[in-house]
Formats: sequence, structure tokens, C-alpha cells
Amino acid sequence: MALSCHLPMSPDETTAESAILDAVNGGLIVLDRNERIVRWNAWMVSASGQAFAAASGKLLTEVFPAADFKRLLAAIKAALASNASTLLSHSLNPSLLPLQTRSGRMLLHDITVSPVISGADAACLILITDVTLAARREKYLRNQQDARYNAVVGSASDVIMTIDSDGLIQLANPAAVSQFGFSVGELVGKKAAALFDLKSNWSLLWQAASDGVIAPQPRELIAVRRDGSRSYLEASASRWTIGSREFVTVIMRDINQRKAIDVALRASEEAARTAATALADLNQTLEQRVEDRTSQLMKAEEALRQSQKMEAIGQLTGGIAHDFNNLLQGISGALNVIQKRIASGRIGDVDRFISGAIESSNRAASLTHRLLAFARQQPVDPRPLDENELISSVEELLRRTIGETLQLKFAPAADLWLVRCDGNQLENAILNLAINARDAMPSGGTLTIETSNQVLQVAEAKARDVRPGDYVRLLITDTGAGILPEIQARIFDPFFTTKPIGKGTGLGLSMVYGFVRQSDGSIKVESEVGRGTSIEVCLPRYCGELEAQSIIEVNRRDRRTGSDEVVLVVEDESMVRLLVVEVLQELGYHALEAQNGASAQRILQSNQRIDLLVADLGLPDINGRQLADVGSAKRKGLKVLFMTGYAEQAAGNSFLEGGMQIITKPFTMDALASRIREMIEGG
Repeated sequence: MALSCHLPMSPDETTAESAILDAVNGGLIVLDRNERIVRWNAWMVSASGQAFAAASGKLLTEVFPAADFKRLLAAIKAALASNASTLLSHSLNPSLLPLQTRSGRMLLHDITVSPVISGADAACLILITDVTLAARREKYLRNQQDARYNAVVGSASDVIMTIDSDGLIQLANPAAVSQFGFSVGELVGKKAAALFDLKSNWSLLWQAASDGVIAPQPRELIAVRRDGSRSYLEASASRWTIGSREFVTVIMRDINQRKAIDVALRASEEAARTAATALADLNQTLEQRVEDRTSQLMKAEEALRQSQKMEAIGQLTGGIAHDFNNLLQGISGALNVIQKRIASGRIGDVDRFISGAIESSNRAASLTHRLLAFARQQPVDPRPLDENELISSVEELLRRTIGETLQLKFAPAADLWLVRCDGNQLENAILNLAINARDAMPSGGTLTIETSNQVLQVAEAKARDVRPGDYVRLLITDTGAGILPEIQARIFDPFFTTKPIGKGTGLGLSMVYGFVRQSDGSIKVESEVGRGTSIEVCLPRYCGELEAQSIIEVNRRDRRTGSDEVVLVVEDESMVRLLVVEVLQELGYHALEAQNGASAQRILQSNQRIDLLVADLGLPDINGRQLADVGSAKRKGLKVLFMTGYAEQAAGNSFLEGGMQIITKPFTMDALASRIREMIEGG
């Protein structure tokens, strides 16, 4: 603002400037460089009661002789000398100028002193702002806040006390009066430390609060009431200030009830220990009785298991006898007819009886394979394989098996891990599961085959009775009728079937179960009646590589002349030995025979050339595997073909070494010939 303090002004200019100053809602005073009044607006006339003419040319100390001008005069000099602005607040300077409101009350105000002209025409402007209403509003709100605080403190169930820096109580709420038994008048001004039994605990709390340290948890104090009784309190404290004064507010909670509960709990624990001691003494007298009772229960349990075992064996042998009687009837009956036809010279139609006998023999072989699979003692030929490739190779067979009324879905997982198992048995297992699913959907439905990688943690592996680790999961799901819970518990039992008589042997699922367990895997069934069944097969992951499929070109020319390979046949059953030797001679190989391990050892330890050892695993004196070890010790790289119909040792993955293969009885002569040619000519 550029106000003319010394330059002459026209009457119109003077009138206009006065109108502007009078329009301001606040007091305006302009002082010249000598601190004398040169402007004084209408607001100042009303608030001071003095006209401008009376104040013009005077010092402020002359206009307000009773006022305290210490701070105001310093601000005026700073504005004139160094162009500094100063704010003087009524909250810090409650009596600046003796001004009044229009109603005659003291006018609360703030003063701002600012320079308006610099240089030779230096002057300053004093702006006076009415803050009476704002101050009254602030006081009202503070009183309201204090009332709310007092209401909270007064109604609090916890003891609340305010203590000054000298440790004297300045405020105590009604809960404090009730807790300590002193009146408010007796508490205010009293040393707070005098209220507590353990002065050290109070001193620690007080010192921490005085230092501004917030304790992580309340401190326990023992208060001494007016009547001398003790009271347990939990206390927390915090420091606060007003101006230069410091105070500490302490909040204390009554914990007498909790203490009583603790005492009762300790008494209860002591009683429990006493009872435990008495019980231990009693147990010493009962141990023998419990041991005797346990022994009786174990004997009863063993008798029950033996009874169940005999029942299972009876069921198993009954089923085997029934099926084998049927098969033997077909074989013996066909041979009898053939014998009669040959004796009478009627050999024209014996082929169908020969075919019937061979078919019955093959069915008997299949039955024995299923029994061995169920017993987990079936000889296996484990090899690394990809389940996706195996399922794809039999997918067309599966579609023909389940028929056109069912839909087959195959969902192979990408990057599926390898497994190591007998591929033929896995194919049979999948086919068995697919046939069971087909039979459960006579009106049509969907059969889904899925593969995936799965990691079995310790808990899940323990529940499945397998080792924790990586597995390949095969899931076969149908939308059929489902399985009742009481039937689901027996589906893997041998000869158990829900199919009509003649429609099933009851060995299909038991064979699958035996194969899976023999392969160190697990099988899990989930079924809901009316919704369908899911059967999950998990086989251990194989971390190696797929074996290269060697393609052997079999020389199909007549090998009966010009061949010098020698094969040693070791078999205690003379008929089986005769048949094997006959096959070898038909193939053109030289055959040596031994009916037991001892005679075979003599040949193996001689200088006789031997290109292939064909030995039964179950020899009476030395088994075929031991015989192979004897032969390999003298003849490095000796090839061995084992024959077996029952070989517990063959179930292990480490049974066969390089150059060793196994063929399962009963086998066809063509299968034996093919295996022998493959091993000899395969190099």
C-alpha cells in the first residue's frame, strides 16, 4: 500500500483515501517515520473512542497512556528501521491496546505491524484484527472438551491420577477415591509414592514415565488402602506438558480378582499333582492286570486273524479249484476225443479239438498270471516307459472293447515323467479297468483316462503305504452307476464279483491291485452311487531315459543246418526239458541237457562252448539265478534266459542284469523260439 504521508493531496484524493481506510473491517493506523499518527480509520474511532483529529500527530503512548507498549514499540521500530513485519497475538499478549467492542466489552485483538514506504518517506502500517468471537468460540470448545474428558475420567472404572513433576497428585477420579479409601481433597496434594507398598516398583514406573519412556507392558503395584489392606493393581503411565510444566497421568487397573484366580489355579495344580502321584501309585498295582489283559486280547486278535486267513484261503482255493476243473475238463476231454479219433483213423476234424485244448490251456495260464499278480509274486520285466505313449498305442483297442455306445476321452499331461514297470501288465491293468467301467455304464456314458505328474508328501504317502516322492498319476473315471460303500471295501478281494455267474472271474481288479503294489505304487478308489467311479493309479517316477528299441531282423531261413551255436537247457521237469530241446533242434541249434543244478555246473565249468543258458528259476538244488552267477563267473557275457511259473525273487527291479531275460510259464513254443532267436542273434 502506498500511502502519502507528507506529499500534499487534493481534497478529492484525501476523501477517497479516507473512504478506503474506513471501509476496512479492522483498525488501521499509519505512523510516520517519527512514529506519529498520520492515518486513523473509522474502526479505530469506534474501538478507541477517540476521533482522528484528536489522535493525529500524536504518539501512540500519548493516545493510550495506560497501555503496555513494550512489544508494540519494538515492532514499530523494526518496521521503520529494517522493513520487518511483526505479528502480536492476543494469546501471548492479552492486553495490547485498551479497545472495546460496540457493546462496551473488552475487544480481544491481534496486531500486525508492517512497513509501507521505504527510504526518506519511511512509515509503518498497524493493522488491528478483532478476534473476540474466535477466542470465545475456542474457549467454548475447550470447555466442552474438558467436560467430555472429565465425564470419561469420572465414569472410568480404572484409577486415573494426574501427578506433577514433584510427585504430588493434582487430579484423582472417583475410582481412585474408591480404590484407596481417601477423599479427593485428601488425595490432591498427597505424595503418590505414599499410596504403594513396594516403593521400588512405583519408583521404576515413575522414573520411566518422567523420562518419556513408554513401558512395553503394565507394571504390577501393591496399593496400601486407608484401612491398611492391600490391593493389586496394574499401572501404565505417560508424560505430557502444558507450557513449561510437566505432568504424568497414571492409569491403574484392579487385578485382585485375577490374582485370586491365580491362587486358586496354583492350588488346583498342586491338588492335580497330588492326585497324579496317587494315580501313579495305583497304576503300579494295575500294570500287571493290564499286561495280562493285553496278552489275552492279542491272543484273541491273533486267533481272529487266523480265522479270517483260513476263510480267505478257503474262498481262494474253492474259486481256483472250480475254475481249474473247468479248464482241465476242456483239455482232458479234447485230448480224449483226439486220442479216439486217431485210433479210429478219423483225423480230419481233430484240429478243432486241438484248438479247444490250446484255448483252455491259455485260459489256465491267464488265471495263474492273475493269481501271481494278486499275490505280488508274478515275474515282471520292468522297463522305462512313457504312459502317454502306451495308452495311445492301445487307444484303438480300448475303443473297440468299450463299444460305440460309450465315449472315450484321453487327456495326456504334457512333459509327463517316465515310470519303470512291466508294460504288458500295465496294458492289462488299463484294459481291466476299462472293462469294469464299461460294465458300469450299460446305457452309455463317458470313460475318461487322464495322466499327470504328482508329488506325494509324507502324510499322503503314509496314508497310501508308499514312499514319499514323485509319482505318475493315471486316473480312469466313468459316469456309471457307482459302487456301494460296502462293496467298495471288497473290490480287490480275489474271486469277489458282482457280475452274474459266468460273466466274471473276480480276479480282474485283484490282478490290477497286485501289479500296482508289486511296482511300488498305490491304487485309490473314489465312487459315488449314481455319479460314477474314479480309480487312481500312482507309479513311482523313473529318472532315467527311455531304452532304445532294438530292432532285430530275425533270419527266418531254415536254421537246421550250418549253425554251430550251443544252448544249455537246465530243467528238472523232463517233459518241459524235452519240449525246449525239441524247439532248439527245430531252430538248428545244438542243445545240451541237464536235469538239475549240479550237473549243469559241471558243464558250465568245463571247456564246452555255450552261447545261451536256458534255466528254470525253481531248480531243486540250486536256483536258476545262482546257476547263472556260477556260469557268468567263468564265461563273461554269458546270455541267460530264465523260465519260471512262480518266482518271488523276480518281483524285484534289480533281479535281471545285462544279457538276462525271463519268460513266464506256460508259454507257447513259438514264443520260446522267438525269444531264443532274439537273444542269440541280437548280439
